[in-house]
Amino acid sequence: MERPGKALSELCAASAWEMEQLRGQMQALEDVVLDVLERGTPPTSQELRSLQDFDLVIQTLAGLSGFYKRVQAQVDESGPADLPAAAAGVTLEKLRERLRSASSLAST
Repeated sequence: MERPGKALSELCAASAWEMEQLRGQMQALEDVVLDVLERGTPPTSQELRSLQDFDLVIQTLAGLSGFYKRVQAQVDESGPADLPAAAAGVTLEKLRERLRSASSLAST
């Protein structure tokens, strides 16, 4: 395991990046919903495809929540957090890989 401070820094960088991505997705979804409501007509096929991102946002939030619960359990049980092991329980493959290689996000 790497130095705890470095692991925490990488975890914070990954978390900040994920939150920013989710914020952007939610803003885009809000815009679509407001457009449909203001227009008063059913959503277009493109708008319906965009609204499917709600599911991805929900899955991402669930994945992050589970990840943090596993990190907390590791710390409560043994002291140091094993971020790759905690990330192994994340079912969204792309999110799992981003959490496993959090240090790459700091430079993105």
